[in-house]
Amino acid sequence: MTTALTTPAPATLISSRIAALSLSSPYAVPARKPGLDFVNLVSGAPAVEALPLDAIREVTNALLAGPDTGGPALAYGPNAGDPALRSLIAAREGVDPSRVLITNGGLHGTALALQAVAEPGDVIVVDDPVFPDTIRIIENTGADIHPVPVGPHGLDVDVLAERLRGGLRPKAVYTVPDFHNPAGGLLPYRKRLRLVELAERYGFFVLSDNPYRHFAPDGRSEPDFPLDSDRVVVVQTFAKTLGPGLRLGWLIAPEWLAPHVINLRRRYDFQSSTLSQAIARTLLARDGWFDRLLAHGREIYRERAELTVRSLREAGDRLEFDDPAGGFFVWAKVSGGLPAAELLAERAREAGIVYSVGTFYDPLQQGRYADHVRIAYSAARHEHLVAGLDRLTTVLKSL
Repeated sequence: MTTALTTPAPATLISSRIAALSLSSPYAVPARKPGLDFVNLVSGAPAVEALPLDAIREVTNALLAGPDTGGPALAYGPNAGDPALRSLIAAREGVDPSRVLITNGGLHGTALALQAVAEPGDVIVVDDPVFPDTIRIIENTGADIHPVPVGPHGLDVDVLAERLRGGLRPKAVYTVPDFHNPAGGLLPYRKRLRLVELAERYGFFVLSDNPYRHFAPDGRSEPDFPLDSDRVVVVQTFAKTLGPGLRLGWLIAPEWLAPHVINLRRRYDFQSSTLSQAIARTLLARDGWFDRLLAHGREIYRERAELTVRSLREAGDRLEFDDPAGGFFVWAKVSGGLPAAELLAERAREAGIVYSVGTFYDPLQQGRYADHVRIAYSAARHEHLVAGLDRLTTVLKSL
């Protein structure tokens, strides 16, 4: 007598660790399908008007015009990145090129840095509220998440210092210091120095994820973390300047960490796009080109921020928020608490508007910030942003 073979269902093959990863919805889903009148105020992508489309087209055509340049641009490359591009970035940042790793954007840099050091049971301090994909990255390491409040002046370093005195021993502190996502705060330089002092005293490292640093309206921000400290790791990206589709960024690591991050990287995706790196290298090598691009972007986002604030203020006191000092977002509390926030979401859906709901940014994923919204003014085309803000203002006035 033969025993029937029971074949397990395909879903049982999924790793229990992967199956347990959290899921989250980033925005209020519109009541009708997206169309020409659908306005997306969710994305923190750059404005298409701020992207160097003509320059990228010109450089790409030149690179692919013949085998002498096209062959290398489509070939394999070094794990750490194009040496010339690393040198250009190192010169701007004032570090040795050996400390620069070219990545597939900011999240990739954050993931590599944390995966290189974090073990299950370690503690990673994060901003509260926090950009949610950071939490997904930490989940992959098995480390525990410890939120520290963020306000108008960035991470509350005083609260962190108090908890360190009380026995907290993190492996790393992750923060977005310039024009925080979503809260918009700007960490003062003296607080950055104090955070580095705490890192050196208590044995953790500071992971600075800083994609919005270039977008202070007046072109000036606080001095950044000192890169001569062996407790500082900086993650940056070209996503907000050259475009997220190039999938390009960089990580600056101290000497003790850089070789291990590069070693880890070759075990995942081997390298960033050689073509994207060649495009970036060519453009950054042009004298003053990148600085002019940044100035152009700052003007666009300054105008958009002013438009957004002016429109939202017209709705009276329905939203409580600070004017953004830079960056891409307005983080606002809905007056009237959760009932008003839910009503706003319902009527926004009916009006074909989407924005990020506050619970998306709760690092503990316990439903906090349900009475908050994040309005992104960076990505929508100008005419769509105007229309969306007019519609949102009407909705707010109707509450």
